[in-house]
Amino acid sequence: MKIALLVFVGLIVVAVIAYFLLFPRNTFISFSRPSGGTVTFSRTGVSLEAAPDHYATNGFEHIKPYVARLLVPTNRFKFLHIFTPDGNRGFGFSARDGLVQAGLSVEWRQEAQREAAIRAFFSSLGIAPSRDYLAGNGGVPDATRILDYPIAGSTAEVTALTERILQELCGVSPTEALDISYGDK
Repeated sequence: MKIALLVFVGLIVVAVIAYFLLFPRNTFISFSRPSGGTVTFSRTGVSLEAAPDHYATNGFEHIKPYVARLLVPTNRFKFLHIFTPDGNRGFGFSARDGLVQAGLSVEWRQEAQREAAIRAFFSSLGIAPSRDYLAGNGGVPDATRILDYPIAGSTAEVTALTERILQELCGVSPTEALDISYGDK
């Protein structure tokens, strides 16, 4: 019995050491599930994300109820991601404690004009970025510019702004398919 216990404890110790070696800080490994969701492993835990809601046509018609949920003040973290099914065009919102932010990312070395368009769009609305920083992407340091902008307004106003961002900054038309993910944690 003692030997079995020692072997069990030894296996646990080896598993913990392997876990920290396989998952260094700021490393995430994601797998797609057959249902369309994802499973993400990191040093801090395992995250299960549901598949996005898929709208095959007229995606803009489905945005308003998600925005309404996002704008309800709560101390929980909430997110709303709106992208084309290929994941290449779109953007996301985050919200906590009544503060809603639109987040856009751009590969600034290859897309200098898009970055300038994003900045000009929000500047024309009198909105300065609340966060503006460079992040690594795929092992390339400072590859991606992250721009977060504070957003305020009614459900109708934020929905209209969302549609403008999708059209003017992301190149998405109102009749296109959209994948929409909403969550709170």
